[in-house]
Amino acid sequence: MLYYGVIIFVIYEKNQNERRYININRHIIVYYNMSDKKIAIHICFFYIESRLEYIRRILEETNNYSHIADIFIHTNVREITEEVLSIYKNGVIHVVFHDLTGENPFYLAWKCRPLLREQRDAYDIFMYIEDDILVPRKAIEYWEKNHEELADCNYNLGFLRIETDEKGDEFVTDLRNHLWDIQEINGKQYCINDEEPYCAFWIYDKKTFNRWTELEYYDIQMIPGYKIREASAIGLHGKWSCWYRDTVIPVDENKKLDEDCRIYHMPNNYIGSGQWARIPFGEVIQ
Repeated sequence: MLYYGVIIFVIYEKNQNERRYININRHIIVYYNMSDKKIAIHICFFYIESRLEYIRRILEETNNYSHIADIFIHTNVREITEEVLSIYKNGVIHVVFHDLTGENPFYLAWKCRPLLREQRDAYDIFMYIEDDILVPRKAIEYWEKNHEELADCNYNLGFLRIETDEKGDEFVTDLRNHLWDIQEINGKQYCINDEEPYCAFWIYDKKTFNRWTELEYYDIQMIPGYKIREASAIGLHGKWSCWYRDTVIPVDENKKLDEDCRIYHMPNNYIGSGQWARIPFGEVIQ
């Protein structure tokens, strides 16, 4: 059994070269986790009190992950209430303060990159999510099951961002058109997502992440086709990037997508907008 503790502390970061740490050991919980892998999860959270509910839901779900997951919340405020953070017991939470005075607040999404690079040898898995994205444990297990074989063939394993209406029906946020191209890779069937692979989330293993940090593509300004915040959240698998051949999602013998590719856009605010969140998850492939 591995003992581990939750230590909530704050990093006040004035610039990339100066950090000071305060409030060490404000809250400690002891628990057990038998995994020998560690995940670094970085979240961009421009503080709006009503959005704390999304942070709470993310922490609750991450408590269920089979690996230890340290969470780094990049924000524009100096503290986040312990009432929200103290529910977490599957790793260490770091609240990272960034002074955005005089800056476009959208650039908060870029602030995590130097710290992520520093962590390149400290973790086995690296994740970035926007503050309203819920990544279920099943989605992590889906990634662990499929990503390595695909990466060896230079394919990216895809996810789909889902919104849920009042009836509980699920719609795909980012696809304006259906997918149709089914291809075989190493004897398995996959659907090619050449419509829009963006899902406000990326996840890579240490090997891929370390390669990434050494190349020009780690500079967000080198990511073509996306706006300020989206350029951070697309990672390496943008529609106009040249790192991967394609983004693909496994399908079964009935040409249905693997259900564990779903991650959730918690506000559900694109439903009814006209061009987004129109296609039911079960009808993506035509």
